[in-house]
Amino acid sequence: METVANEVSRGRSTVASLRIAILQFLADPQWLIPSMIAPVVFALVSYELFRGSGPYFLTYAILGAGMMSMWGQTLYGSGWATAQDREFGTLEPTIQSPTPYLYVILGRVLWNVLSGLFGGLIVYAVIVVAAGGPPALPDPLGFAILFVFVMLSLASVGVVFAAFYVYTRYAGFIQNIGEFAFYVGTGCMFPVVLLPFWTNPISLVFPPTWGLDALRYLAIPGYRGFGWGFWVDLLGALGTTVAYLAIAGSIFHRVERHVLEEGNLSQY
Repeated sequence: METVANEVSRGRSTVASLRIAILQFLADPQWLIPSMIAPVVFALVSYELFRGSGPYFLTYAILGAGMMSMWGQTLYGSGWATAQDREFGTLEPTIQSPTPYLYVILGRVLWNVLSGLFGGLIVYAVIVVAAGGPPALPDPLGFAILFVFVMLSLASVGVVFAAFYVYTRYAGFIQNIGEFAFYVGTGCMFPVVLLPFWTNPISLVFPPTWGLDALRYLAIPGYRGFGWGFWVDLLGALGTTVAYLAIAGSIFHRVERHVLEEGNLSQY
């Protein structure tokens, strides 16, 4: 019974955190610019630059701008996921509560994923209207399912960032540097294989790199990305996502132990 009660408590904490994140967004929707407005602008620019360059250029435009929407929301939202507790003075009390802090962060990151998906849908709708029709997709259902999974892999990166941001007061600096580096390094705008070879191992540390390559294999007939193909890409995305979640859980557990022992995080 105790285990069931713990699970219910964690579920309630996650739902409550998700609800508060939605209310905060509606009260101060500053994330509209990085998550929904800027990606549409980039998508239209990509569309105009590469219009008529091939049957699948629409897919590249949608993938690139859609991922920009979701990564921007994940990166900045994850930083704010812990920074807001610092700003409001609720970090230590929240961590000291019976429910693990990870589940509070999870609710906030879930909202980042949902709002990012909504931004991606807006990008898709705008490009379809501009092009006069949807992009050519051999397997639309498989593409949609895999796209959602790639968003979840982004969420795992966001959870790790949120955990790491507890130990630094330079979250904003890291976000500003990491935003465009991530766009290039994970293949949002173009395949990673076009970058210098020495950058590939760095890119493969991030789950979305594997997921985006798998998406292109699924959506673009004849696509040649990493030499191992679609299924290895999918396994790589799964493996790195699980690893990121494990790392995040370990960091949050360490933070909770520190707060319980010291009572505060003032030295960070």
